[in-house]
Amino acid sequence: MADLSVNFYQNKERVQNHYQNLSQNYDDLWTHSADFMQFLSKNVSVYLDLKSTDIFLDLGCGTGLFAKEISNLIKFENPLVCADISADMLTQLSDSRKYECVVMDAIAFSALPRSFDKILVKEMIHHLEQEQQKCLIKNLFDRLNINGQFLLILLPQKIEYPLFEAALLRHQKLQPDYKLLAAEFERVGFQTEVNFVPYPLSISKTKYLRMVENRYMSLLSSFSDREIEAGIKEIEHKYCDREILDFNDTFVFILGKKCG
Repeated sequence: MADLSVNFYQNKERVQNHYQNLSQNYDDLWTHSADFMQFLSKNVSVYLDLKSTDIFLDLGCGTGLFAKEISNLIKFENPLVCADISADMLTQLSDSRKYECVVMDAIAFSALPRSFDKILVKEMIHHLEQEQQKCLIKNLFDRLNINGQFLLILLPQKIEYPLFEAALLRHQKLQPDYKLLAAEFERVGFQTEVNFVPYPLSISKTKYLRMVENRYMSLLSSFSDREIEAGIKEIEHKYCDREILDFNDTFVFILGKKCG
């Protein structure tokens, strides 16, 4: 088993390698259905109250999977700013008229003297150490214009994914506690609210096993090939009577408003 004395999520080189390896098939692995993409993107748009005049930042955007869907919903007057640590991931965003792509890690980008109306950070915060998480939240508070909003999306510590037991336990151990993050929002000055947004998923077992094999979650990059193989066998055994896997994908939405 991997040594958890150092959180593998927070190893910058490991994170870059993981996403570079996934860059060519990331969208295929994560796009469970058009409905899923539309559901989550519409929720982001509603929670952030996105408007066409907003200067919008998607920080840790990956391939821009959600940025593209959101830009279809909201016809932004300004380029949608997409920043990510992986240059390979950002190559999936080809329309330079709609997107401003920046290859940079989140902390460095958040320290730049720029300003935004709305900011999205989706499932990236776990890659930062606790002090870096605090630094990022403070920096993004400073980057927002008055009445601007910051939406942080992450998974809860307990998830319903049909993963093998060791992966579920490791996720629970390493995933940040949303309550501590919400408290940090309050501490830096955000008016804060927390919501749980569930989405019922149905995925063929064959596809899900392929996702696990390809380590679609960064969590799975901490397991060896032998452990992944054993994990797949465990999933196959547990769900031997099912061809379709049904479960809730629940997200924690922490919304911070910078009031004047």
